[in-house]
Amino acid sequence: MTRIWFFIALIFPLLGSAGAGESHNLVEMERSFWVHASLAHVPQKGYWGTDFPSGDAPTKQNIQNAAKLLTGRYAANRLYLIYHHEISLQKAQQVFKWWREQCPMSVELIPTLVLRMYDKQQTEVFSAKEITQLTGTFRRSVNDQNIAIYDIYSNRDQGTALKQLQRQYPNGIVRIGIQPTEKLSIPYVGFVQDTWSGFCHGKTNIDWQDRGFGRDTLRKWVRDRNQSPHAVTWNLIVVAWDYSTTKRGSYPGYDDAEKNMPLPAGRNLLAMNEILRQAKPNRITGFSSDLFILQINSQSKNHDRLDGSFYETLRRGDIYRGHYSVPFQEVTKIFANIRAGRVIETP
Repeated sequence: MTRIWFFIALIFPLLGSAGAGESHNLVEMERSFWVHASLAHVPQKGYWGTDFPSGDAPTKQNIQNAAKLLTGRYAANRLYLIYHHEISLQKAQQVFKWWREQCPMSVELIPTLVLRMYDKQQTEVFSAKEITQLTGTFRRSVNDQNIAIYDIYSNRDQGTALKQLQRQYPNGIVRIGIQPTEKLSIPYVGFVQDTWSGFCHGKTNIDWQDRGFGRDTLRKWVRDRNQSPHAVTWNLIVVAWDYSTTKRGSYPGYDDAEKNMPLPAGRNLLAMNEILRQAKPNRITGFSSDLFILQINSQSKNHDRLDGSFYETLRRGDIYRGHYSVPFQEVTKIFANIRAGRVIETP
């Protein structure tokens, strides 16, 4: 880890002078992950379509191991627990209860549903009866105030299930994966914004900070959100695109789990500080990180394979040291410092 942090100059306290976080209440900020409640190795069923095998359901010990890592060493104070029928409804209800039992009560758990699949038909994932069953379990055993909807496509009609969720959670629906140009609108009260292209554009950190590259894009996004009446949570990135085919790290034109690379070391730190410098204090709620994409890319045959994939390390309670460990550990270092009221500045 020391090789990532050799360029760190100072660690500023919560209200330290001239720091990127000086006007932000860091210790109150969200530090969250998006992660499947099931920890299924290949969670395809109900996401890409219906014709996939069910995922492998976790044991209570698996959940205990994962909860300890995510809320302890990895420093999260909120978990968005994704579910889209990758395991049976009955198993899922038990798994969500285990998460609440195993996580500290100071950590907020938000059930996060995919309501439409990413197949050609954009099939609705849940029936009205299933939504009723799930929300009953969630409200009794997990969270009676908040629920989230996961969708990385812009402005999709979420179908009849959204209306049901509005009745059960009239003031507490969070949108996960909102796109940079997508309007922040009702019925959502919270937003976690996708930042992939803004973080990835630039093979080196010098490239990323050059005119017209990722930093300029990120600055524009933050300034645009400053004009909105809603605050957002900003996504920190672990998996980048393939840098091998372009000279300075432009988008290669594809997203391939066998070819995607780790985000360059130090990039999350630079981007986090840039967001803190640009964001108005009342327009940022914190930082998040997508562990779903980390799992999909880490389990590929060219990277960690299933037995070394990220979700598998969570199940075992092992620290992740795989292909994407450098940017992932950078994210957890950022979370730990925010938890302590510090922001790490770069020269």
